[in-house]
Amino acid sequence: MIFTYQYIKHDIEKLQEFLDFLFYDVWLVAEGTFNFSKLDKNPDLKNICEKLELEDTKWGNFFNSRIAWIYDEFAKIKDNNFKLDLIDFYHNNNNIEALCSSKTLSPLTYSELEVKYPDLEKAINSFYSKLYGSESPFNLDAFGQLSKKLLQSHYKAFVDSNNDGICPFCGLNSIDGNIVSTKDAYDHFLPKSIYPFNSINFKNLSPMCYKCNSGNKSTNDPIEHIKGRKLAFYPYSIIHPKIEFGFKLLSKNVKALTPKDYILSINCLIKAEEIETWKRVFKIDIRYDELICNKHKAKEWYEDVYDYFENAKALVEIEDAEKYFEKVIKSTTRNPRSVKNTIKRKFLEECKANGLFKNNTM
Repeated sequence: MIFTYQYIKHDIEKLQEFLDFLFYDVWLVAEGTFNFSKLDKNPDLKNICEKLELEDTKWGNFFNSRIAWIYDEFAKIKDNNFKLDLIDFYHNNNNIEALCSSKTLSPLTYSELEVKYPDLEKAINSFYSKLYGSESPFNLDAFGQLSKKLLQSHYKAFVDSNNDGICPFCGLNSIDGNIVSTKDAYDHFLPKSIYPFNSINFKNLSPMCYKCNSGNKSTNDPIEHIKGRKLAFYPYSIIHPKIEFGFKLLSKNVKALTPKDYILSINCLIKAEEIETWKRVFKIDIRYDELICNKHKAKEWYEDVYDYFENAKALVEIEDAEKYFEKVIKSTTRNPRSVKNTIKRKFLEECKANGLFKNNTM
């Protein structure tokens, strides 16, 4: 990715804390039959569950019945070593940064859990698959209304701290700010349909432009645990390496470029595998080709500068044309996080290096 987000602390994290409590203090030590006394160590959650029981609503009953169902399945597990493994898996699945940056940490997928304990997998999947989205029980008043209030509040604070206005996953499209009424959707970086336990962990959730989210990434798994483990950029990494772009023309027909007419290189020597993961998941090569070959992009970039040189040649004011070129190049450096600017600069510099503005007469 082009740059990383700054993670923010927010009340929305309380929801993940409830789930942490359920896993470590309720389910892992499950014995006998579930009742609300099992929640005594977390009075806030206990009060919510008792309130949901009295209200007798669809999603309130869903929440209470699912935590009881998962409790019952944990109580059936007699293999203490597997429970110890589950502790590691729960921790690992929520340690998004470590999963992205190291292949030594092993996550757990639903498919792997199903092989070992299919009934437990079914119970956990039925619960976690509903925790984020329009049908989430966290949308209830008792939990603070996830979609209507908590997400809205989090998004406002998030874009206040991350105010570049550009999607970091592509560097091409904008991210909605707080002036407009709309907001971009949050993406589960490690897909919630593949990995249990992290569907409401906001270190696994970040705003993403529509083309990156629904149009390209979708449910693609950046670390590809099942197919063959890969490294990936962590969206909230404090340190992110500089991505180097290069542009080499293979043809001088710049007014009708095709991907065969140039080489666009994207490199980061210390994060080569992460670069390849990023390109694969977000289909970066194709999308950047689309930008360059669009008749309103590279062609217009070139013609803007070329026309200025042509006018200067007629008026014998080549020095002014050179100044204009430098002005255009300088304007592309004002927002280094914009890939459009970076590619435009590299393209125009390559055109000039190949003498395409001088028409071989200057």
